[in-house]
Amino acid sequence: MAGKHRKANITRTPTKHQVSKWKKEQRLSRIIGIVTGVVIAAVLGIIGYWYYSEQVMPYQQTVIKVNDKSYSMDYFIKALDFYSQGQTADVTKLYVDMVAQSIPQDQVAIDNAAAANITVSDDEITKRLEEMKLSRNDFTVDAVKTIIVAQKYMEQQCVPNLPAPMEQVEAQAMFLETKSMAEDRRQRLVQGDNFTTLAGLLSLEPVTQGKRGYLGWIPRGYEDRVLGTLKDSVLKNLLFNLDVMTISDPVYDENVEKPFGYWVLEVLEKDDAKGIHARGILFSSEDDAKMVRERLLNGESWDDLARQYSQHTSKDKGGDLDWIVPGVDSTQVGKILSTLEVKQISPVIRDDSQKTKGGYWLAQVLDKQVRPLDASIAQSLKEECVTAWMQGLLKQAKIENTLDQKQKDFAVDQVMKKRSQ
Repeated sequence: MAGKHRKANITRTPTKHQVSKWKKEQRLSRIIGIVTGVVIAAVLGIIGYWYYSEQVMPYQQTVIKVNDKSYSMDYFIKALDFYSQGQTADVTKLYVDMVAQSIPQDQVAIDNAAAANITVSDDEITKRLEEMKLSRNDFTVDAVKTIIVAQKYMEQQCVPNLPAPMEQVEAQAMFLETKSMAEDRRQRLVQGDNFTTLAGLLSLEPVTQGKRGYLGWIPRGYEDRVLGTLKDSVLKNLLFNLDVMTISDPVYDENVEKPFGYWVLEVLEKDDAKGIHARGILFSSEDDAKMVRERLLNGESWDDLARQYSQHTSKDKGGDLDWIVPGVDSTQVGKILSTLEVKQISPVIRDDSQKTKGGYWLAQVLDKQVRPLDASIAQSLKEECVTAWMQGLLKQAKIENTLDQKQKDFAVDQVMKKRSQ
């Protein structure tokens, strides 16, 4: 039986045209691959650059330098978040400059701790972080380290220099409008009226009225720290000259302010368009106002009496108040002037919208002792001691603050984003 015929495989040689076509296709494929690779690389590069420029670089930028140490935006944001303690954006903005000042202060304290014989261990830092419930990062470590350094400096350098026990007086006082009022109240006190009750009802000075006259213990040499807004009053010198339980005579004080005054007014001319042209004298007491009004009625000079008695800014112009439009000016002065005729001198008018100075003190020393400073005063002295040390170090430090407004706004935005997460 004859075998089957097998068809032979025939290999055809590509034509020149086909070879040329294949080579073109290969080149095009390579070009497309290269272009695609370049595009992908470019896109990745753009994404990477954006991520670096927007998400990395702003945080790495140095915004503050203290001597040889640099602080990044990331550090500043952590500090701003810590100090502003969850406030709104508007309030957080108010902390930006304070934080920029606190960072150098903290750093100079840390840098100079060793020179003050102060050491802080890592265990102390860890313990304080736990006590304050703070996560550990570069800023919180610096913050608690500064707190520890300040406390140790206070104990080692400030506490030993606190003043020794000193003479102190326990006192009470009230402020009254006139000498005659003060003399009348003094007589009532001598006869047994309660000082606390009268001061709460009658004192015209807000501190002594609010505290019903009680000033507490006042240390000699540190009167300002207790008297506060009354530190420039005559009480500072009066109290240490009084015997215990003696009521002082009325003592005039020109520096203490009270929330009212008294006017005497006169209409000079009236005009339908301009209003009322007037002059006036503002007095501290009703007694003075009545006395000067009588002198004005008797023809004495407005100019001279205004310069001598008035507590208004118009005193140097003879009390000239210029033109006042009653319908527009709703003050007590405007209302009274609208009822007066030209050249008519007004009665004495009390004005609770005007502050004046001057009045009389009655004071009493309840006790005198040599005592240690009150704890609050001692604490303020210790804090001032630490602050003075840090401020002295700051003057010697080289500080660079490159924060601009755009960076400040960026820091606030990042803090707020963090809080919203």
